[in-house]
Amino acid sequence: MEKTDAILVLGHRLNPDNTPSDDLISRIDTAVALWKETGAPLIMPCGGITHDRTRSEAEVMRDMLTERGVPDGIIRMEDKSRTTTENIINAVKLLEKGARVALVTSDYHLEHSLFECERFGINAYGVPAPTHDPAHREQGFEMCRQIMQFEKDAIARGLDPEACKREFFMKMREKAIAEGRGDEFPPFPPAGK
Repeated sequence: MEKTDAILVLGHRLNPDNTPSDDLISRIDTAVALWKETGAPLIMPCGGITHDRTRSEAEVMRDMLTERGVPDGIIRMEDKSRTTTENIINAVKLLEKGARVALVTSDYHLEHSLFECERFGINAYGVPAPTHDPAHREQGFEMCRQIMQFEKDAIARGLDPEACKREFFMKMREKAIAEGRGDEFPPFPPAGK
């Protein structure tokens, strides 16, 4: 069994009524099973208020964790981030230096998330949460591959990867709106907010 000082659970957009999405439920169930297996002393749900919701993703995850038997005293919320990169940057500030972290996120999101952990100095191993809808899973894999490639290209050219990612999302949203699928791509969080 891998040494685990903390379990980092990445957020996912909440449903419009602030209830967890299927992906978020899967992430929490995976994190709880991992906690039972490892006895990790800390679980950190990550995610702020996004897409005009009224609760943070971390707050909803905390409630789900406690409902599943995780003691409130070992939960430390990171409730300010709106993107994967922000999840990791903010988590670094809340983790002990050198902590061995189990990163829990959807299977399609894992490679990109581990790339961000490496980029910002988190010593992490990945634990994939299953995505039960095959079409959603494949769509997620493709989008995460594209995002990660945008970031790598930006870094290689000395550009700001977040600015490049923002541009990528704006183009994806314009395309979705033109195809009548605008609600699938809410606006990317504004820079500096």
